[in-house]
Amino acid sequence: MASVFSSGQKQLQLPREQASVKSPQSVEDVQVDVDFLFVPVSRLYAGAFFATLILSAFATFKAVEWSADTDKIVLYYGFINPCILFDHYPAKVVAMTGMSFFILLGVLYDWMIFFQAYCERRLAGTVWAGIVVWTVTLIHMAFVNVFVTNLYPPEEASGRRLHGVHAGLNGTLALIEEPMFGETPLTPQDMQVIVIHTAFYIVWLLGEIWMMSLLITIRRDYIFSRPFWNKVGYGVFAFIAILGMGMHAAAMMVIILQDKPKPEWYFREEMKNSVQWAIIYIDAKLFTSAWGWIPVMFYRWVFSPGIGVRLTMGLHANDADGSVLPEWWVGRAFQATAAVLVAGGAFVLQWQTDNTTFFRLAAPLRSKPFAYFGAPVLLASFVFVGAGLFLTCVQRNLMRGRTDWWLNVNALVMFFSLVGCMLIVLERERFTYIFFFSAVACYCTWVLQLSWSSNRVIAIIYCMSGLALLFGARMTNYWVLYYIFVFWLCCYNPVVPDGSLVYVKVAKLVDFGDRSMSINIDESLGRPAIVEMSPSGSDVWTPIPSAASASTACASPA
Repeated sequence: MASVFSSGQKQLQLPREQASVKSPQSVEDVQVDVDFLFVPVSRLYAGAFFATLILSAFATFKAVEWSADTDKIVLYYGFINPCILFDHYPAKVVAMTGMSFFILLGVLYDWMIFFQAYCERRLAGTVWAGIVVWTVTLIHMAFVNVFVTNLYPPEEASGRRLHGVHAGLNGTLALIEEPMFGETPLTPQDMQVIVIHTAFYIVWLLGEIWMMSLLITIRRDYIFSRPFWNKVGYGVFAFIAILGMGMHAAAMMVIILQDKPKPEWYFREEMKNSVQWAIIYIDAKLFTSAWGWIPVMFYRWVFSPGIGVRLTMGLHANDADGSVLPEWWVGRAFQATAAVLVAGGAFVLQWQTDNTTFFRLAAPLRSKPFAYFGAPVLLASFVFVGAGLFLTCVQRNLMRGRTDWWLNVNALVMFFSLVGCMLIVLERERFTYIFFFSAVACYCTWVLQLSWSSNRVIAIIYCMSGLALLFGARMTNYWVLYYIFVFWLCCYNPVVPDGSLVYVKVAKLVDFGDRSMSINIDESLGRPAIVEMSPSGSDVWTPIPSAASASTACASPA
C-alpha cells in the first residue's frame, strides 16, 4: 500500500460495491492505494507561501538596495505591500520557484475537492464542482503572470533606479526623465505594468472566494452538526474571510481604475463614483488591504484530520470508476508543451537573435503579451506531465510486481526540472539551461527505461537524434532545427511502447468524528472500518485489519 499525506489509521474507505478479500493470485490482482488528506495539503499550501515570503524578504533586503522612495509598488499604492518582496531580482527567482509549488498545491487541493463531490454520486453537485474547480484551476495557472510582469526592466549595471538611462539586454536605451515637483516618478509604462500585475492578483482573489463558497457548501452538514459555539466560530470566520478577500479585491480594483497613483487622490479628491467611494471608505476603516489576503492561506483548514481522498489503482477493471493509459497522458502533455513553443516562434519577433536563452525558441516566453498566454499554458502542461509520470510509475510497478526506484526517482527529478524551467519567464535569469539540460537528460533516460525490454534500438536512435538536433540547433542557430526538435518531442508515443491500462477507483476517506457524510457511522466497532456497499444497498462494515495483515488486505483486489 502506497500512502501519500496519510495521517494515522483514523480513516474509512467507501467503495460503491461489495468487495471480496483474498490473497493476490497474480500481478494483475495487486492494487495500489494512494491517500491524499486535506489537512496536510492545506498546511503545505500555507507553509509554501510563508516560506517563500520569508526567503524572498531575505533576498530582497540582503541582495538589493531596497528603498521605499524608489519602490514602484510603494509609490503607486502608498504603503508597503508583501508584493514588494516578490518583484526584485534575485528575490524574484525565489518567489517564482516557491510560488510555483504554492500553485501546484492549490491545484491538488482543489481537485481533491472535486473528487469528494464526485464520490457523492450526485450529478448536479458533481457538475457544479467541476465547473468551479476547472475555472479556479485556470485562474491558478494564470496567477503565474504576476511574476511574468516585470516592474524593473533588465539593466546592465548593478542596482536599479527609477530615473536616468535604462540599458536593455536587446541593446535599446530608454531615457526616463526626472519628475517635476509634485509629479509621480512613475511613468505611464510603469503604471500600466502595475495595473496588469494587480489585475491577475485580483482575479486570483475572486477565484479563492468562489472556491471557499464551494468548500462551505460541501462542508455545511458537518458545520451544522457541530456544537453551537463551534458553529458560531465557523460562521464568524467565514464572514470575516469573505469580507476581507472581497473588500481587498474590490479596493484594489478601484485603485487601478484611477488614472493616478493612490497617494495623489486617496481621500484628497472627491470621487465621482459613489460606489467606488464607499468601497475605499470601508476598506480604509477595516484595513482589508493589509490583511485581506491572509484568509486565503487558512480557509482550507476546515476539514478534519482524517478526511481525504483515496485513489485505488490496479490492472483489473473490477468496480473501477475509469481507466487511463499513462503513456498517452504523458505524450499529449509534451505535445501541449511543444504547442506553446511553436506558437511563440510564430507570434514573437526576433526570437532567433535573442542570445539570453540556451534554447532560443523559449525566448518568446519572456515577450509580452505572448508570455501572458504562454507561461500559464506551459505550467499547465507540466502539471499534466507530472500526473502522467506518476501514473506511469504506478503502472510499471504494478506490471513488474515490484517497486522500480530508478524509474520513480527519474520521474521525480524530471518533474522538478520542468518546474525549474518555468524560471525562463524571468527576463534577468541566466541559469535555466541547467534545468533544461536536466529535463532533457531525464526525458531520454525515461524513454530508455520504458523501452529497453521491447523497443531498445528505436529508443536509442530516438534519444541520440534528439540530442544531435539540440546540439545542431544551438551551434548553427538554424531555426528549422529548433522546430524539428519540438517535433521530436511530440514523438513520445510512437517510440515508447504502451503498457497496460490503469484502472482507477476514487473513494472518500472519513473519520468517526465527521457527521457530514450521508451514512450512519457505527462507533461500536471501536476503531476505523472499511465501509462497503453490498449489491442490496446495505452497509457492510469491515474493521481495518491490524498492522501485521494490513499490507496483505490492502493489496487484495477490491
